[in-house]
Amino acid sequence: MALVYLDPFEQLQGELERMLDAAFGHAGPSRLSPPVNVFDAGDAYVVKAELPGVTPDMIHIDVEDDTLTLRGERTFSEPNRDAAYHRRERGAGQFRRVVRIPGRLASDEAKAEYRDGVLTVRLPKAKEARPRRVQIEAA
Repeated sequence: MALVYLDPFEQLQGELERMLDAAFGHAGPSRLSPPVNVFDAGDAYVVKAELPGVTPDMIHIDVEDDTLTLRGERTFSEPNRDAAYHRRERGAGQFRRVVRIPGRLASDEAKAEYRDGVLTVRLPKAKEARPRRVQIEAA
């Protein structure tokens, strides 16, 4: 059975977005807050964020205590100002996503990789939080 950590701040953010959608209409794919997956890989937590169209040099990653913050900017070259859009769903602008990790981290050992529009951040657990094997001594 897998344990799922529910972040109350993420739940609150989702509820606020649902309320705004109800009041002003759904923003659709143009939302800039990147979707993330967070999972436990044994000795580390792994966060995967979808950031298509964002170059790695426009992404800033901060780890403090048990919190990962992703910041950056997505830019697109605009057609000339006289262009009449028929549909505009791709969002551009600054984004910020804060993810609380459910355990203590060795933040100085964090590593990040960006491939095919997906950012993967590996956050090793603090040494005292890592699983360890205990030897049984014969009596």
